[in-house]
Order: sequence, then C-alpha cells, then structure tokens
Amino acid sequence: MDIIFERADTILYGFRLIKPYANVWALVGGRVLRGEKLRQCANRIATEYGLGFEKLYLNGIYPVTFPNRSDIVISLVARSISGQPKIDGHEFSKFKWTSTPPKPIGANYLRMVIAWQTKMNSEEYLKLADLT
Repeated sequence: MDIIFERADTILYGFRLIKPYANVWALVGGRVLRGEKLRQCANRIATEYGLGFEKLYLNGIYPVTFPNRSDIVISLVARSISGQPKIDGHEFSKFKWTSTPPKPIGANYLRMVIAWQTKMNSEEYLKLADLT
C-alpha cells in the first residue's frame, strides 16, 4: 500500500534508500498485514513515520511490474495530517512536502499522484472513495 499524505495542497515525498526505487523520491507505504483492514494499515504506517490523519480516501488499485516480481498496490490518500515525518534512516533519508512532484520520482508513484490530482476536487468522487 502507498499513501499520499496531503497537507495544505502539498504531498509528502521521501527519498528512498532501498530497492526497488532506491535513490528516487517516493510515497510512504508498506505491506498490508494478514487480517488487517486498510484503515488499520494506514494508521500503522502513518504512526511508524510520526504522522496522524483524520480523513482517508481510496485513490485506486495499481498493478506494478518489476523485473523479478509483480505487485498490486492499493493507493490511499490521507488528509488532515498531524505530526512531522520521522526519518528512519533505513527506507528514507529525507522527507519533503511539495506541491510539485520532485525529480527523480518513481514512475508508479507519479502515476498515483497524477491520478489523485485529477480527482481530488470532485465532491462526488470524495464521497465514493471515503474510507473514514
């Protein structure tokens, strides 16, 4: 699962240290654990990075192919963010909030951000996608 943390028209990006996507800007994410609900998973991941949120939306489901595997990514958007992101020194070396996707960015992350930016102002979409 990848989470777009959105605050004041900016999105949180982390500079990744590990593969896949080492040395590019990425979204915060992690695996959904067995039996875990999406909201629980998003809360766990946010807490690991020192963040909290009030609103959660489904952004989409994205197939992602790597040279040695294929994944299905659930893209969520968290709004009404609290806290400051903590650098873990393992997965991310730094974070930044920006309204423009930084470069270099992983193509799959960019695809998810663009998808969100095209529908984020649609009240009808937000009602349908609301997971809170």
